[in-house]
Amino acid sequence: MYRFLVAVIAFMAATSALAADIPADLQVKLQGAMLQHLDEIVVDGAYSYVDPKSQALKTVYPANIHPMVVPFGDDYFVCSEVIDEDGNNLTADFLVREIGGEYRVVQMLVGDRQAMMTAMSKLGQ
Repeated sequence: MYRFLVAVIAFMAATSALAADIPADLQVKLQGAMLQHLDEIVVDGAYSYVDPKSQALKTVYPANIHPMVVPFGDDYFVCSEVIDEDGNNLTADFLVREIGGEYRVVQMLVGDRQAMMTAMSKLGQ
């Protein structure tokens, strides 16, 4: 657990510098893509998904949107938070890609920051 916390702190420190390199207008477009995606998938304020770890159907509710945007190759991760049915805060990381001149969410990772960090390390980021 300690190594994971150290990795998360290092990741957050590294991403702060990376996000600073992303122009503000692009950050707004990326976050707009995330918000549009949420508008399209949320039903009555909730998002249900199959959790790949537990293989169970789970429901979360959008909560805090924060300005963390992380380059990922030619794409970006836009990060947010959701709340589960028990009131626990979870990370929600949205993989955003430019498609036909528009930014679109192509994947959403809920409560699995480790997957994002592992994928970034495989790209050498």
